[in-house]
Amino acid sequence: MRFTLSSVAALVTGAALAQAPQPPAADPALPPRYEVEIIVFANRAFDPTEERFDLAPSGFSNDAAATLREVPVFDETTFAPREAPLAPVQPPPPVDPLAAARAEALLVRPLRPEELKLGNEYRKLRAVAAYEPLVHAGWVLPGLPEADSVPFDLKTLGVVNPRGTVRVHLSRFLHITLDLTYQAADAATASLGSSDGLDEIVLAPQYRLTATRSARSTELHYFDHPAFGVLVRITPVPAPDGSGRRPAA
Repeated sequence: MRFTLSSVAALVTGAALAQAPQPPAADPALPPRYEVEIIVFANRAFDPTEERFDLAPSGFSNDAAATLREVPVFDETTFAPREAPLAPVQPPPPVDPLAAARAEALLVRPLRPEELKLGNEYRKLRAVAAYEPLVHAGWVLPGLPEADSVPFDLKTLGVVNPRGTVRVHLSRFLHITLDLTYQAADAATASLGSSDGLDEIVLAPQYRLTATRSARSTELHYFDHPAFGVLVRITPVPAPDGSGRRPAA
């Protein structure tokens, strides 16, 4: 069998191309990302004596009960220096671009104040004497199926009233699930002058709002309770490749 110069060159070029590292393919499994922004406000005109509303159970919450548990005891031996030799420092493993992109897509982070977009709605609520804005915050999360989505706890942002979670998941459409408990602003009071010498403690009432609703992105959604209300808007985050493509609503 005779080889010409052109055939040999073609074989060499093909072998070189086969051995050259190929650029990583785009990961089609990366979930879309969304900004979730909420405003929670109290209704000052609400009169709890007019009707009977669902009250959240009073008493100690799980967090309060946790503080009553026994505090661990330490002595000087707990903090004694280790005598074992330090392990050698290993170089970090090479970064996998696809793994890094997926980790970034699954990251949940709070929105900075300058990233919030419902400033006009917040100012309008503040201008009405009947309403008291309680929370204006937001976060970025991945759009995951219901089985994989994790409720976002407002205490992550330092919010304690209302307390509870906001969950967003993506099936055919976006869905919002709220489980929030608001404690009225009335402080706990004591009824003085009882005959037995014991004061009667009256705790401020708590009201719970639980709701699930399908939602379209970029639309403002209102969840209503006689004692307080919640505004929620979900905005798709543009694709990280800069193409401007937006995830489906």
